[in-house]
Amino acid sequence: MDQNPTARPLGAHPGDPNIVAPAFFGQGTKPQPSGARRAYDALLPVLSGLALVAILAGPVRAAGIDCTKAKTPVERMLCADPALREADGAVADAFAAALAAAPDPGAVRAAQRQWLAARNACQDAACLLARHTEQRAALAALAAQPAQPVQPAQPVQTVQTAQTVPADSNRNTLLAERAALKARLHWPADCEASFQETYAPDGAGLELLANGVDHYDLGQGRTLYLIQCDQAAYQSVYVAMATEAGGGPARLLRFPTADADGGRITRSLEGSLVGNPVFDPAAKTLTNLTKARGVGDCGTYAVYAFAANGDPRPLELRARDCPKNGGKYLPPERWPLVTKP
Repeated sequence: MDQNPTARPLGAHPGDPNIVAPAFFGQGTKPQPSGARRAYDALLPVLSGLALVAILAGPVRAAGIDCTKAKTPVERMLCADPALREADGAVADAFAAALAAAPDPGAVRAAQRQWLAARNACQDAACLLARHTEQRAALAALAAQPAQPVQPAQPVQTVQTAQTVPADSNRNTLLAERAALKARLHWPADCEASFQETYAPDGAGLELLANGVDHYDLGQGRTLYLIQCDQAAYQSVYVAMATEAGGGPARLLRFPTADADGGRITRSLEGSLVGNPVFDPAAKTLTNLTKARGVGDCGTYAVYAFAANGDPRPLELRARDCPKNGGKYLPPERWPLVTKP
């Protein structure tokens, strides 16, 4: 989605559908911003009205189709045709705008799910294009309607039975687990502040389902920790820490990466991971895809091994600039390799 916003500070609103390359260094001087960082800064203001649309909508995605996960015949048709991908992104934008303007967002989401069911019955590209064109117009009309005053809800009396579990019981347990881990690992305060804001009950409304800390065995008594700092529509933000054998202090890791922007490759060392990192316990490697946009046809793809002291070393580093005119989808594993200058 093309936006022309102005930047604002990290953490102001969680759930940016195009969150790219923030840094949670917590100390020291930040490196010069990469192209991915500039893309992130440029997209931050989308959060004020459109934050978490894709997350809160269940199967309805505000960021358009993710071609890295295309499985159904309809999804494959969308990803194979640049015009259809553009139409899908336009519907996603219109849906986000309608959702932000609606006095009853639940009704908008329900209608969008019904439309998705009808769209998924299409057998050819012409049908898909027609369905997307119709839905974009319908959503634009919804977004243009004047806001209606919200009537105060009538108080509802509730009775808690012996079987009722307090809604915040699990939340408190998860936060206590996270607090204990933070006291031991000491990850950056700005990462923690962003996480707490993202999952605050009076904030974005995301349900806390895990403590946000994953750990992996690197062998020889070493442990890798991935600590979630923020949540976006299709990727998250993490800092990584490693401990050595014997339970010594955890050390914040920085990842060599690269960014393709305007035909230029910029290499950098980042103190955060943006994407959906996957650890291979057999190979002891970490694979991460950072998407520059929701369709997943550009960004950075990296596979890291870990040195004896825990430092990540890229075994494979690929970067691709975002195509301006669409074209055939290229899997991240086939993006151009980044070579040392």
